[in-house]
Amino acid sequence: MISRPGEILFSMLTYSNTGNELLDSILWNGSDVLMIISAVSLLLLILLNPNLRQHKRHEDRILFYEYVFVIILIVLNLAYRFSGYYAGIWTDLIYYILPSVSEFLYMMTILQWMIFVDYSLYRSMDHIRRRYRLAALPIIAVTAADILQSIIIYGNGIDADTLMPFLYGMQFCKMAVELGYILTAVHLVFNYEKETHQMRFIRLDAFIIPFVLGSLFRYYDASFMALGIILTYGAVIRRDRFIDHDTGFYSREFLDYLSKYRDEKEFTGGCGIMIYAPGHGRDMSKILSEIKPPNSNIFVLDEDLFLLLSGAVRDSASQMAVMMITEAAQTSDTPYTPEITTMIRSDIESYRQLFGAATRA
Repeated sequence: MISRPGEILFSMLTYSNTGNELLDSILWNGSDVLMIISAVSLLLLILLNPNLRQHKRHEDRILFYEYVFVIILIVLNLAYRFSGYYAGIWTDLIYYILPSVSEFLYMMTILQWMIFVDYSLYRSMDHIRRRYRLAALPIIAVTAADILQSIIIYGNGIDADTLMPFLYGMQFCKMAVELGYILTAVHLVFNYEKETHQMRFIRLDAFIIPFVLGSLFRYYDASFMALGIILTYGAVIRRDRFIDHDTGFYSREFLDYLSKYRDEKEFTGGCGIMIYAPGHGRDMSKILSEIKPPNSNIFVLDEDLFLLLSGAVRDSASQMAVMMITEAAQTSDTPYTPEITTMIRSDIESYRQLFGAATRA
């Protein structure tokens, strides 16, 4: 037998009335207040942060749409709550359809977060376009089925109890889609760390914990979602400290930070290619942006000095990268030949020893 506190908790998790008028009022009104605060917070963050407001950078554009999704989700949730106070065909339509639309936005927000995680790691929009061009299909399919079941049940006056297995099945499908995106993001992060030996700025728990809490306490799902993406944006702010904003590459400070991290984790391997292009720094930054090898990072050490840091240790891979960089420079609109030095880390050499000269150059 469930105790009274257990019954109240179960009721909170399943939208049911707890039987306590004061507690029910606090739950509903508190949820409305938190949603309003969340929407205002997101709007203020967009208005006060020029990167989000202008969303010229790819990660800012992805998060901007993320914020818009959640703001719309909150507005729809509030409309759904207040539609019950008014009678009429439009309020009935809102009452029947909005839950499906809200679930659609909830799933889209998680998908958008997964895309942000991917881009924050690999920083390639071509990769994003190829990998996620069909990623929204499960959401579209589940939402279409959900709207159809709402029309069948509510539009034709069918008793929902007779279709309860189908309703539970639909809820399971939504949760499966959402968890699928979450687990994909987790896999991306740990696979990236394994491949590149680089720390991740993004905190997965900053989003996943609010998402789990929102899934459990459905009164507050939109508010928890808003909290999750606000905390996620903290990853962008943290990484911005180490970004050269003229090129978008990592700064000299981050090279030292990364070297210490790799030494502490006792990572093996590592290859660095130093590129010096006197008088052609801007041209070289464009070349490196276009031909950047997978699983590598580019650092701006000076106006015309760059370091391409890769996990590859094979001479053939390093030579191929050098050939591509040199050929691109020699065939550019203003041909030139950069000075390139390749550094291969030995097993007994630390990252700080290998790249210490670069950070002091």
